[in-house]
Amino acid sequence: MKAFFATFFIALIFTSCNSQTSAVRNLNPDEFQKGITASGTQLVDVRTPEEYREKHIAGAVNMNFNSNNFKEQINSLDKSKPVYFYCLAGGRSKKAAELAVAEGFSGVYNLEKGITGWLGANKPVTTANGTAPETGLSMEDYLAHIKNPEKLVLVDFNAVWCGPCKQLKPTVTKLVKKNSDKLELFEIDVDKNPKVATAMNINGIPLLILYKNGKEVWRNMGLIDESDLSAKLKQFIN
Repeated sequence: MKAFFATFFIALIFTSCNSQTSAVRNLNPDEFQKGITASGTQLVDVRTPEEYREKHIAGAVNMNFNSNNFKEQINSLDKSKPVYFYCLAGGRSKKAAELAVAEGFSGVYNLEKGITGWLGANKPVTTANGTAPETGLSMEDYLAHIKNPEKLVLVDFNAVWCGPCKQLKPTVTKLVKKNSDKLELFEIDVDKNPKVATAMNINGIPLLILYKNGKEVWRNMGLIDESDLSAKLKQFIN
């Protein structure tokens, strides 16, 4: 009997957790756009203020997911009205949406692939001063740049708000300068180049991708120390 109740209790917890997560509806850009145009909706950008100022969906309020009082900010919203969350690629906004469900919100929606996917679908954004941001490189431009027949090309996907990107930059700059005769650096800000970020399915930064004659030969997501990066580059530098 005890075993039965233990199994029942675990199943109840599992069901409860699943129902909470399933209460968040993930929407593609078309569905998300249709939803936020309805009256009475609440649109929340959970990225950092720096990301928000760079570009955001018109009408969105900024509530930084990484702030200490994020939970309090969420609870300042009207729980009787739908709330739509988005971030850069969908990760932070999904967690924010799940928190909103836990706090008693019922109509909770998350933008799949975040503003990167939104821009990739050619949806409009605005900046802090109300102007349209630059669209950045096309995928054709990107492909043309990595096809260097004389040098390896190290692409550094980053963003101005990304702490680890800033931490990695001196290491990358130093090693590229050291091997400048055989290695070229190509830096891409994912916020300023959404088409490339979407086409390359960039879901996290910093991201390093090494190309030889236009073909990818190595990549690394996240931080990497100088000795490891130097050793990896030497494998491909003739």
